[in-house]
Formats: sequence, structure tokens, C-alpha cells
Amino acid sequence: MYRYDQKPGTRFTDESNETLQRIRDSEYAVLVGRNNCGKSFLLKTLTQQWGQNASYLGPARYQNFNLLGHYTPNRNRRDEKWRQFMQQWQQQQQNIDNSPVNLQQAIAELADEQRDKLTEIIFDLLGVTLEFRYTVENNSMSQKYISCDGHNISYTSSGFRLITTLVTSLLDEDYDTFLIDEPELGISPEAQGVLADFLFDRAHRQKYFPHIKTLVFATHSTIFLDKLNISNNYTVSKAGDEISVSPVQTQADFNSIHFFLLGNRFETLYLPSSIILVEGKCDHKFIERVISLKHSSSQISVIAANSDNRIKEVLTVAKGLLSDLQRSPYRDRIFIILDSVHSAGLPDQLERMGVLPENIVIWPMNGIEYYYPPSLIDRIFGLGGELTIVGDIVSRNGVSYNKNELVEKIVSMMDAETEMQPKFQAMFLSKLEAKLG
Repeated sequence: MYRYDQKPGTRFTDESNETLQRIRDSEYAVLVGRNNCGKSFLLKTLTQQWGQNASYLGPARYQNFNLLGHYTPNRNRRDEKWRQFMQQWQQQQQNIDNSPVNLQQAIAELADEQRDKLTEIIFDLLGVTLEFRYTVENNSMSQKYISCDGHNISYTSSGFRLITTLVTSLLDEDYDTFLIDEPELGISPEAQGVLADFLFDRAHRQKYFPHIKTLVFATHSTIFLDKLNISNNYTVSKAGDEISVSPVQTQADFNSIHFFLLGNRFETLYLPSSIILVEGKCDHKFIERVISLKHSSSQISVIAANSDNRIKEVLTVAKGLLSDLQRSPYRDRIFIILDSVHSAGLPDQLERMGVLPENIVIWPMNGIEYYYPPSLIDRIFGLGGELTIVGDIVSRNGVSYNKNELVEKIVSMMDAETEMQPKFQAMFLSKLEAKLG
């Protein structure tokens, strides 16, 4: 038992030391594990061991600003940052996640050529034009600020600023190694995918970051797994004060951590009669209830991706299990259900991944609520009138419920004899029943 103010004696197993050296020699390394398993501790320890050429970027890595400061040359800049990190790491009385990164200062310290790279990268990644403008036009003695498509960077989203901070840090040629704790924090799934693809692309790495020898990520996102070289992924676990680090060695291991990061148990995709991927929680609750009533004898996995951006992610995991989806007997048993409003080009992308076009169901109206059984909708809202959905609120005849309340009412009232909404029956349920025989 530790005293209330005593730092734990966390350590690595003897077997992990060889693995840590392997990480040091890697071009990429991705650390995965449960909360409190020691991933952040591992990153900080490696930064300490690898010395001043290594830069640690913690989760709290952004400070807002609206004006750029002037760059004052400092030959000891890297030494001071290293001392700051070591002082915080060795003397802290709690687990502090701050990074010694100041975006305003970091941008000012970039060479002009590096700032040009930053501008180019941000436009390629996010389609936003960065410009370094004077606060007073035609006055080069006035202070500068960063314009993002015409407005100050301080008014951009936190996700945009976090990506800019990360990219700016990686452009710093004082370091050949970067250890990044949870690169996905504060960034939308779509932007995560764009950023991960960029960072794992060897051509981009050579063009923009030729000085970087090793990139290490600790992540809770499947998007930042190294899918090209699965042995660059590592699982981190903790027993008492001991941390173990193990490389992923097989495709089965990789699928296992992929499922873990998706929050699914392995068996939710293991040999079902059919796999149905839906966008949201209400879709999941309703369709799962329909399946349990209408096809209780069939083993069907209904999986909520939580957004259309993650449907491709879940489908990628299924492809890893089923090998070549084009040749798999599961090809005609995978159904994707989308709202009328979805990511541009998503149906075409899903087809290219091997899903049959007739198995991609796109509701004509935007929301599963329009496809609940009409008899139950009449009992809840009264006869007649049009159903309207504004944000999270579903209304008709002056009666309103939020979507979660409504789906709970619907599933509680349904039974095996409930007649389905005609388009729901024709566009989805009849197709599923035909496949099930």
C-alpha cells in the first residue's frame, strides 16, 4: 500500500525490454491497451531513455492564441525543453498530461521553408488555407496572426488546432523521434482517418518529415493502427506495478485488438447468419428487436458503428476475418443501412470493399423513426398528421419525444405479430429473409 503522496514503483517486465528495443528500431510503433495499463507511462519512460532527440506530445497539447510572437533565437532551445520535460516527469506528484508545446512559439521557431510545408500539409489534410498576415495591412512593423480561410486561428475548432499543433511539432527538425499520446483526441473520425493515412504514407513521410526516424503512437482508435505492417502494433497490459509490452504477431492478434478498440466482443462477428451494420443507437435497438422477434432462431449480428464514418472501419475488420470478401459466402449476407444523409461517395466506397449494391439500404427519408411500425406510431402520437424530426426531437400532433425515448417505447410495444412499415419491409426485411431462406 502506497502513501497518499507516494509515486508508484511502476516497472517493465524483463521480457518487455527486448520489445522496447525493437520499438526504438522501428519506423512506426502503435501501443494499444486498456485505460490505466501504462501506455502514457511507457511513452514518458521511453522519452527519458532515448534522450534529447525524442519529443513527447501529451494529450493536453494545445494552448490558444490569436497573435504570433516574434522569434528570439535560443541555441539552448532543445536543452531547455528537455529539462522542462525531465523536471515535470521526475518530480510530479500526480500524472500530468501537459506537453511542453506552445503552438504560437513553435510556429514562430519554424524556418520559412518549414512554414511553407505546414501551410501545404494543412491544405492537403483539411482543405484550409493558412496565411500569415499582418494585423495592420501594409505595415510590416505590425504584429502577425494566422488566418485560416480568412479568420483568426483562435476561432477555428479545437480539432483543427490540435491537428495543426501535431503537424507543427513533427516539422521540428531538432528531433528524430516523436512519441504521441492519443493522437485522436478532439479530432473527428473522418479527420482521424485523413491524418492517420497521411502519417503512415511513406511518400509524405519522406517529403515532409525526412528527419523523423521513429513515430510512436499510444491510441484508443483503430484508425491509428498500422494496418500495412501488423507487427508494428503492440499490446500493453499491467499487473500490479508491472507493465508488459507484447508485439502483435498474427492476423488473429491484430483482429483481436481491432475488435477491442471498437468496443465489440469477438463473438459479435463470429460466424453469424448475417451481419447488419447500422449507423446509430436507435437503428441498432429497433432492428435488433425486430430480428429477435421475427428471426429468433437465426444468429444475426446487428452492429452499431455509431456514425457512417465508422461503418468502413467495422467492415474492414469483417474483411480481415472473412479474407477476400468478394469470394466469401458472406458477401450476400452483409447488409449496410444508411440514412438518406451520409458521407459523400460512401455507397460507392462500400461497393468497392465488396458489399453487394442491393444490400446497401438507403432510407428515402433521413431517420429510422420514419420506418417504425405505423400502428405503434399511431398509438404513441395519435392518428393523422405528419411525423417531423428536428434535431433529436420527434413530433406529431403536438406530441414530442426525443429519439431515445421513442425507440424505447417502440421496442417495448412490439411483438412478433406487429406489422412492419411497408418500405422497411420491402427495402430491408424481405431482402434479409430471402437470404436466410
